[in-house]
Amino acid sequence: MLPRELVSNVTPVTPARPAEQAADPRQQAFAREVAPLLGKAIHGAVQAKLSDGSFVVKFADTQARMQLPTGAQVGADVPLTLVSLHPRPTFQVGAQTGAGGGAVFSEAGPPLSDGADPAKSPLNLREGAAIGRAAALLASGAPGAQAFAGGAEARNTTLSKTAQTLGSVLAAAQKADTVLKSVAGSAPLLATPEAATDPAALAKGLQQALGNSGLFYESHVAEWAQGGRALADLAGEPQQQAAQAGARPNPQDPATAQFISMQLATQEQSQLAWQGQLYPGQPMEWDVRREDKQQQQGSDGDGDGDGAVWHSRLRLRFPELGQLEAQLTMVNGALQVRFATGDDATADLLRGQMPRLAGALDAVGTPLAGFDARAQDGASADAVDEVVHKHA
Repeated sequence: MLPRELVSNVTPVTPARPAEQAADPRQQAFAREVAPLLGKAIHGAVQAKLSDGSFVVKFADTQARMQLPTGAQVGADVPLTLVSLHPRPTFQVGAQTGAGGGAVFSEAGPPLSDGADPAKSPLNLREGAAIGRAAALLASGAPGAQAFAGGAEARNTTLSKTAQTLGSVLAAAQKADTVLKSVAGSAPLLATPEAATDPAALAKGLQQALGNSGLFYESHVAEWAQGGRALADLAGEPQQQAAQAGARPNPQDPATAQFISMQLATQEQSQLAWQGQLYPGQPMEWDVRREDKQQQQGSDGDGDGDGAVWHSRLRLRFPELGQLEAQLTMVNGALQVRFATGDDATADLLRGQMPRLAGALDAVGTPLAGFDARAQDGASADAVDEVVHKHA
């Protein structure tokens, strides 16, 4: 039986409400531009104050319009941390540490076009409340943060016990000697090289590897508590094995904290990475990311807003083919494939096999929308010419 403390607080899952979407294509393009800064501490410079009281702030070669706390001055340096992207990019503006410390969060948008009325595109400033899970973690766990340079004092922030615990876990994860970026496989996905030619066997092996990695353990416990998963299915996960051995996880241990941080990042960013062995002696790295198509509206002409775009990358090194990286993108049920190889000969070989790949995908109802294979060093002009196959 599972230890009582693992399941005593399990409650029925409430369906999540869809996030508010900003309809302005410029706002969506701005969110994509700043996305690489998510979770990072940066410095901005206040450049101007607008008629509605908002400010133009420059950071990382980008300009943004945002509300700033009372006392902000043009020319001041503003410590910022991007804590959320949706429904609008939201920054923690400065921070306070110690007893009674507080936090201020400000929405941000692209600079206004000439003649635009800022009152028609209002931005919010929130004090004393965390904005979402990521903001709660950053607000309670960001080390060494400085107060807002303009001298403003934020009102006190009250965080729940859960947010405080997660914040301390995030701080503990930063103390680890190495950064944990992917789930490490404990056993090969397949028993023999020959099994790698069976897509169903490969999919099953990868599913088992991820399912038993512990990355989704808490959701599996919730499924078990609701009768949707057998108890035996949890036995292979490291948290359950540790519990059966009488060990209790220490969230302040850097290795444990890093794993919890990776769990949060997987949920927050809709992406995960795995590395291990495809079959004995054959290393493999794989990562996948889900992107809502709604985030792309206004930039690629795709406005139906249904489904998602899936990006996947696979890295392998074969005895005969050498280093090989495959990048796959699935859009509207069609697949785009790009190969990066170690030499021109391998790229030529893959291009020659493209019709067979298109036929195999057609047989399972997945058209090949694009294909590209080239050597990473781009040695010859013929080798780097893009090969694109449009399948009706």
